[in-house]
Amino acid sequence: MSTNLTFRNLRDTSEVHAAHALEAANYPASEAASLPTTLYRFTHAPHLFLGAFSSPQNQLLGYIMSTQSASPLVTHESMETHDPEGSTVCIHSVCVARGMQRLGVASRLLREYTEGMGRYNEGMGGGRRIGRLALLSRETLVPLYERAGYRSLGPSNVVHGEEKWYDCVLDL
Repeated sequence: MSTNLTFRNLRDTSEVHAAHALEAANYPASEAASLPTTLYRFTHAPHLFLGAFSSPQNQLLGYIMSTQSASPLVTHESMETHDPEGSTVCIHSVCVARGMQRLGVASRLLREYTEGMGRYNEGMGGGRRIGRLALLSRETLVPLYERAGYRSLGPSNVVHGEEKWYDCVLDL
């Protein structure tokens, strides 16, 4: 890939608006998070928003958006709430701009995100700890997540939009 990428947390609501624009452009309306939901997640869990930015242009090309939950899997409730004491990070979006898809951006985002959660755990000094990353995947994307270290647990009980979803987890 010819684009140099910088990975960092989203910093402010203008970047969250840019992330939401990517979400709306890449997901069907029945699956895309609303702007209020995206802003809620950012307000309550800014440390769980990672962006891939072009360098040196600093344009958002992809992002991961998550919240924490006490549930070991993504649930309808985890899509709407954030439990700062939860030990599971529920990844709600892994989204890459259309022109940058299939160029390794999602794989790099997932790797950076997982490494970042490891650093987060190390920095907790024995306090709150993230034990698992969990997400819902379309069947066609399960291999992407498996290459990133996730395990597919099979079809999910969660109904969200028109797709059939698969629970995928990565235990830290």
